[in-house]
Amino acid sequence: MAQKPTTKQADDPEYTAKIKEYLTDPRFSTELVDHLPASTKVPTPLKFLGTMPGQPGELYYSEDINRYYAELAKVSPRAKFWKFPLKTEEGREMGVIAIGSEQSIKDLDKYKADLAALADPRKTTEEQAQKIIHTSKPIYWITSGIHSPETGGPQMLVELAYRLIVEESPFIQNIRNNAIVFITPVVEPDGRDKQVDTYYYGKTTKKTKPPMMYWGKYVAHDNNRDGMGQLLHLTQNITSGMLEWHPTILHDLHEAQSYLYTSTGTGPYNPAIDPIAVDEWWMLAETEIMEMTKRGVPGVWTYGYYDGWVPNYLFWIAESHNSFGRFYEVQSYGPDNNDHLQLGATQTSREWYRPNPPLTTVKWGPRANTDIQESAILIALNKVATDHQLYLENYWMKTKRTVQKGTDGPTFGWVIPAAQLHRVNAAEMVNDLRHQGVEVQVAAKDATYGAVKVTTGDYVIRADQPYRTLVDLYFSLQNYPVTNPIPYDDTGWTMPLMRNITVRPIMDKAVLADPSAPVKADIFVPGVVNGTGDTLVVENTTDNVLATFRFKHPTVKMEAAEEDFEIDGHKLRAGAFVIHDAGNAEVRKSIQELGLTAYATAAPAVKTHPLTVPRIGYVHSWARTQDEGWVRAALDHYGIPYTYFADQKLREGHLRETYDVILLPSTGGTSVSQVNGIAKVPGEAAVPYMKTKLTPNLGAEDSSEDIRGGMGIEGLAELVKFVQAGGTLITEGSTSTILPDYGITTSVTVEHPSNLYAKGALMRGIIADGKSPILYGYTGKQLPVYFSQEPVLAAASGRGGVGGFGGGARSVPGVGVDITPNASPIALSPYNPDVDAAVESKGLPSLEADGAAARAAIGRGGRGGGGGTGGGQAGAATAEETPRVVLEFPSKPEDILLSGELAGGSALTGKAMIVDQPVGNGHVVMFAIRPFWRWQTQGTFALGFNTIVNWDHLDAGKAKPKAAQPAD
Repeated sequence: MAQKPTTKQADDPEYTAKIKEYLTDPRFSTELVDHLPASTKVPTPLKFLGTMPGQPGELYYSEDINRYYAELAKVSPRAKFWKFPLKTEEGREMGVIAIGSEQSIKDLDKYKADLAALADPRKTTEEQAQKIIHTSKPIYWITSGIHSPETGGPQMLVELAYRLIVEESPFIQNIRNNAIVFITPVVEPDGRDKQVDTYYYGKTTKKTKPPMMYWGKYVAHDNNRDGMGQLLHLTQNITSGMLEWHPTILHDLHEAQSYLYTSTGTGPYNPAIDPIAVDEWWMLAETEIMEMTKRGVPGVWTYGYYDGWVPNYLFWIAESHNSFGRFYEVQSYGPDNNDHLQLGATQTSREWYRPNPPLTTVKWGPRANTDIQESAILIALNKVATDHQLYLENYWMKTKRTVQKGTDGPTFGWVIPAAQLHRVNAAEMVNDLRHQGVEVQVAAKDATYGAVKVTTGDYVIRADQPYRTLVDLYFSLQNYPVTNPIPYDDTGWTMPLMRNITVRPIMDKAVLADPSAPVKADIFVPGVVNGTGDTLVVENTTDNVLATFRFKHPTVKMEAAEEDFEIDGHKLRAGAFVIHDAGNAEVRKSIQELGLTAYATAAPAVKTHPLTVPRIGYVHSWARTQDEGWVRAALDHYGIPYTYFADQKLREGHLRETYDVILLPSTGGTSVSQVNGIAKVPGEAAVPYMKTKLTPNLGAEDSSEDIRGGMGIEGLAELVKFVQAGGTLITEGSTSTILPDYGITTSVTVEHPSNLYAKGALMRGIIADGKSPILYGYTGKQLPVYFSQEPVLAAASGRGGVGGFGGGARSVPGVGVDITPNASPIALSPYNPDVDAAVESKGLPSLEADGAAARAAIGRGGRGGGGGTGGGQAGAATAEETPRVVLEFPSKPEDILLSGELAGGSALTGKAMIVDQPVGNGHVVMFAIRPFWRWQTQGTFALGFNTIVNWDHLDAGKAKPKAAQPAD
């Protein structure tokens, strides 16, 4: 493969000289990229953009790359450029350039049709498929720039596009003639442009550059965890491209492993994917490693990074659609040179999977990044082009085997009851699956398949369809034995559990023979108003649109029922909305549009409280916005208004005058770090984050002249004053540790069990207080929830406690690597939502003085500290401070895990998942679980929404404290 062209094509002398000038170490380059061929028609990146990939101190904005690609397509018949239909949330465009031989580009629609035919063996015969395999070409789609600080991929792909179009070596001609290359250079343009802004700010001003607080509008690094939820436009665009073009390979470029990691993973590999897919990972990775090693390039390796388990990454959009997904991790681009890149022993040791390891010390730079990954990807492209029939055959085989799996069983389909309690949430899930290519049908008649009853109108997913692998990935229970390698990301994500939707597998093949109507457009669930009375009662089903309904009509007086009750023969759950104006046409219209169920009736004989529309303050930390964006997205999606501001502004006080509810979403880190925020060192210059002439892309979400400082003790004190004055503070995840650790909520403590390992899994929540407004609409005695390691909250009446300041990873005995871990499956606890439902240690705080200062600032007592503002007897909480545990872990460790991985579950038994802690006249609601985790836990969104809409009546249904018994 290391061939040279027989007739030397003229190189661009200036560009080629600069390649050599910018390369910090010749060992990272190869004969494939140590030059750039000249062209009289096609401009080089240097000529068109003024700088070149690999040039130290320079980066391209996303639109510059799009302009260059458009120019390439304009001047060369070997390229075609277009843009995705969806712009980013901030209005930027994503593009694709297709590169191949001139004839391939002319016949692009033909190859598109060929791959579509291979994608569906129900419509394509074996004879037709073989003809396509022997005459068609694979599409190799390269994506990059989803992680904005990883700047090298987009730079390199500018040069790669030129090289693939212009170069006439047999090596490149083989690629053009036998494959079609798609390139999307920047998957996250919003973040890319912010990253370039911050770099040039630092370069120009010589000041500390602002950190990448925001990438896209909502999500930072976890934009590459949106493959299942598909909230983001970037994910939707890649998925639509997958469904339209059926690319054979999707290759996503990342940083920062040393020097180039090509993906296979340590395992365990998800059992839903075809074994052929695993073989493809290894075959192409080993080819790259061997060819790069032959060329003397050090540090190209595989295996010892990532696992291959969770299907939420961008490249898994390919795997779930029978294509071949893969990625690189390359030493960071810079773009400044690093004259002394030093690596540790774990990065440079020689291992079986890394026989040619990275070096201890090298001189690294952006041109090294460009050369090493451009060389490797050219080797991969050439291999796929050479073996194009093999890769087309593999794709055909995977699609055939997927459909055949549905024909052979034992699972022949799934039914999602249309009339289940959460019918709007169920329809949303069906629509989300359809958008990812899953075929859904509507049952045309009542039927029984084995033990599963299907009713006319139910949603049926047949298992004998091309994308049933996606359904397997999403619907199956995950079993991750703890002796596997440490997981890279979540271990459990079962969609029906995360969304709290009833889905039943069908084990009777007869379902494949019965008629049903395909769903060809998004399902719309119409609402209904039954009856003719003067009062409207809207059923609380925990459909998330109920919150939309409340905020859509802020001036309409609504009440919430505080008990379960019956009206006109219908049993309704506590939390139903009561509106004493059944004739309101706008309200009735919304009920119909949102899919709600309402009854026009006489005023029900049930205790109610008003649903006061709150003024919501939404607090973010400049230290980290990675997770809070998912919460913000949920509020935006369901039409819940809020005021968004940084935690620094908490110091200004007067919160209760402005807000009724304050949301403080998880930011990660210790309680101390969350309060302190970004360190503000005396004498150092301010670090601004705002839109300026120099940084035009910053400040879209929020801005500040100086992002340092955090809320501080002063801001924490103001938060507590807000609650004492009658406000409701909602915390989740890491922020739920702040008030306990600082001794504010004295009956709630944070534990740090050393034997616990719970990596992103689904757990059983036990309803401890079903009368709490937080649980309005939920039925039964249990609820599947998402939990990941911490916080572990212990809530008790009548005792104070000392929390710990801290956090971080820990080593848990028994959690580690076993070469045959799947021989001993982990014990899952079966979850049957119909069983109980109606049909319808870290020692003392490291900064103990901070806790004392916080309590002093708000006039509270010591660590046992008692009531409202006057302190209290140590070790005893007053009655109004008794925490109300709403949801908790089971009392038996074997009942906890529903899907994923768990070790040391005994540390969680009986611990609180949701605590409602009265403080003064207000409430602090602490979620140890993550009700808004990524865009996946729609089944627990209502826990947060219920808290918001019932903010000023959270004591409803609370048991009265028992009277003190007289002393003997």
